[in-house]
Amino acid sequence: MTSIESRVPRSDYDAIDAVSITRLKELRRSPQHYQYLLRNPKTSQPLTLGIASHVAVLEPERFERDFAIWNRMTDAGAMAPRRGQYWDDFCHAHGGKTILTPSEGELALCIAAAVRSDPIAMKYLETGDPEVTLRWQIGERDCKGRADWLTHLSGRPYLVGLKTARDCRPMVFGSQCAKLGYHLQFAYYHDGFEAIRGEVPGMVEIVVESAPPHAVAVYRITGDVIAQGRDEYLALLELLTRCETEHEWPGPVPVEHELTLPTWAYYAAEDDVEGLGLVANE
Repeated sequence: MTSIESRVPRSDYDAIDAVSITRLKELRRSPQHYQYLLRNPKTSQPLTLGIASHVAVLEPERFERDFAIWNRMTDAGAMAPRRGQYWDDFCHAHGGKTILTPSEGELALCIAAAVRSDPIAMKYLETGDPEVTLRWQIGERDCKGRADWLTHLSGRPYLVGLKTARDCRPMVFGSQCAKLGYHLQFAYYHDGFEAIRGEVPGMVEIVVESAPPHAVAVYRITGDVIAQGRDEYLALLELLTRCETEHEWPGPVPVEHELTLPTWAYYAAEDDVEGLGLVANE
């Protein structure tokens, strides 16, 4: 099955039985970690804040509908604790909404304001569709992806991502991309869209710093980045097939291994000794 559909509920997307790049990237650590993630999906508070920020930027009309910011006060005029009757009453009054702390709500809205006031970012976000679910096949394997935004400029489709980062400068964010495997995601979504539509999409990533003043950078994802990501995700798919076929899911260090220290550790030790004056003068 191949399809592109916007605004698929997250629960429906998660229920699709197909390989996602988020799950596949866990193989970079080890097959054992991949299998564990498969059985124990990650849920965390930073994920909730990330979703709130995405909604505030990409679907601002949805923010008040889906999120409530904790503002319950005690009779003494202090912020009430998020437990007990205070919590139960607030949740009942905002049934079905995700509850954010005041700081989380403020941060999500500040991030949204920064992105939506940036003219380069808004070139891509002015029109389009959010939370676009892609479904395609690689060989006989079902694949899925969830692009943040799909738009068209001058007749060309663009898949646009949105990420928060501590530092949006090119070298720093580029290093983060390599470390966290963002380039695999760029390539996976790029190739998925092309497989579905027969068009080569432009790939753009909007990066906003998570701390004030919430600086914004817009990056075009180049062909060499896509090619590197493609090589890596295809290698992971081959590894996944091998693990499934052999029913073996080794950890990151499957055999006995000699321990080595990084090069800097040896130089650091020499510097420490010299600093104590324990090295004989020649």
